[in-house]
Amino acid sequence: MQFKKITLLVATEVLAITLSAGVAYAVPGNNPTSSPTVNAVTENVGAKDKVEKHRECGAEFAGILGMDAKVLGQELKSGKTLAKIAADKGIDIKTLTQKVEAQFNDKIDKAVANGKQTKDKAAAIKAKTSQKVASAINEPWTGHKGEAGKENVFMNVRQQIPALLGMDAIQLKEQLKSGKTLAQIAQDKGIAKDNLVSDVQSIMKANLDQAVKDKKVTADKATQIKSKLPQMIERMVTRVDND
Repeated sequence: MQFKKITLLVATEVLAITLSAGVAYAVPGNNPTSSPTVNAVTENVGAKDKVEKHRECGAEFAGILGMDAKVLGQELKSGKTLAKIAADKGIDIKTLTQKVEAQFNDKIDKAVANGKQTKDKAAAIKAKTSQKVASAINEPWTGHKGEAGKENVFMNVRQQIPALLGMDAIQLKEQLKSGKTLAQIAQDKGIAKDNLVSDVQSIMKANLDQAVKDKKVTADKATQIKSKLPQMIERMVTRVDND
């Protein structure tokens, strides 16, 4: 996945956070917008098994729209909303909303049935489904209005990572293309993975704090995103470029 696309992938991670508190719904795990790796800040809220669940969710989301997952990612990257993408395919917003809500609620029900979610928690999540799905469908995932993309909240993360590793963006891109993870690149530079994670987290937290001050995201949303940063960044620094 390409280094320059970190902003979109952060946005999709935040969308997953926004849409659920235990059941994830994200853009497909084949990295719809990608080619080498810092944008692996997305895809799940856990370990490898959860990555696969996010990929499955993303594929299902693309399936609702009758399109390839990678193409969906490219459309979202262009700034289109899901509502616009659906409209272009002759799917009205009411139908899209119903399908997304039904699929989302079905996943919650399955989580309860599998003992991965309590009934009370599931009910609380479902109570907010309509609002969250409406936001996901009608707001761009990147750019001025997207949840994480409002004014590119995390834009300077990708710009600062090369400096954290003591190299320029071109050098980093080549290292990523060779199959190394950010953690491995850092290790080669004598930088411990934990230190890299901490530095990236500090940058992202500062960005969120500024976004709250600028009224680009709410304080509650920023807190929610911050709670997921350790997992998000862990995936980012250990992800291998598969493109």
